[in-house]
Amino acid sequence: MTESDHAPDTGLCRISADTDGLPALLRLRTLLRERLGVELIHLGDPALDAAATATATATATATATGKVTQRLCVPVGTARERDLLDSEADHRVIQHLILNPDSVDSCTGRRRRIALISNASAVADLGPLPAATVLPALESAAAHLRRATGLDVHPLPVTAHTPQDLAATATALAPGFAAVCLSHTHPAYVGAVRAALEHTGTPLVDTTGHAHAVAVVAATLNALHHKAVPTRTAHVILAGADRGGHLFGLLLAIGVGSLTLHETGTPPEHPAGPADLLVDLTGVPAPEDGTPVLRACPQELPPLQETARRPHPFHTLAALLATAAHSRRLTRHHLLTAARALADLAGPGQLLPSIDQPGLAQALAAAIARDPAHSTDA
Repeated sequence: MTESDHAPDTGLCRISADTDGLPALLRLRTLLRERLGVELIHLGDPALDAAATATATATATATATGKVTQRLCVPVGTARERDLLDSEADHRVIQHLILNPDSVDSCTGRRRRIALISNASAVADLGPLPAATVLPALESAAAHLRRATGLDVHPLPVTAHTPQDLAATATALAPGFAAVCLSHTHPAYVGAVRAALEHTGTPLVDTTGHAHAVAVVAATLNALHHKAVPTRTAHVILAGADRGGHLFGLLLAIGVGSLTLHETGTPPEHPAGPADLLVDLTGVPAPEDGTPVLRACPQELPPLQETARRPHPFHTLAALLATAAHSRRLTRHHLLTAARALADLAGPGQLLPSIDQPGLAQALAAAIARDPAHSTDA
């Protein structure tokens, strides 16, 4: 697939070509240079360009802005307006907050600010990485979430070599944010952060344990529905429960009648014959007894254009963050309501709606807000 246009700043012809992998890309680059000459071909990777979002200047240099940036909301054009940002004005606001501690959100931008944190301890199938290398993924997530919610999402890679280190960092950051979101973070670290934030008043949203789990539950509901299998009588096998966060508990809470955990090294088959569904979080082979498989490995997410068939955290992450920021909590009931609403929004024959379906995040957040029931924090 190719497309071409002309660069507005130079007038040069730009041609974009997609390849099926790095080897093909390297062969294409070699072929172009051999046929057309190095001096005529200037090669670049659009993924790197999008990550940097470089802005050219008059001196032909470029400044990388990244995928997200800040904008100034308060006017500073006059001396009077600048005085309202001076230390004396700040002291007046601080004194007001000392006397009225519950007015922090009304006096600052905290209620629309999300801390998107990762220590790069679980980046896809790459394993633990240096914290800075996860920043492109955090910026992409921040761009999606900003587009879907309008919230200010701040990507924050953190060097933390132990769960206690990451928990301490998240606790220290919590006062400045309406919610903390963990992404590309190992479950052991997630558990430590959750425990540390319990008494801070700042809710935690986990990309895998919450958002991805809710999408998997919705896909499970529709997979069973398409087979005309009632949830209460369904036999479901879950492979890799340790990777699913709250998934095991949510499947039980949603009413799955029989749930079998598959252990690594054993055949993923139901002892009483073919199960109604195998929910696979690990990449196990398909059972030989004909059990249908829902592939939902959180380390191998589907391309965004294929999210009507496979679960992705972006199905629900925006709505869960909006809920957490608004209500300052995220409960198990919120997750169950989101799962049911997401399943209902899928089109005919689909397991899930596409994450690009207009108004998806708003519809899920509204469904959660309409449901008055509450339970213990998830």
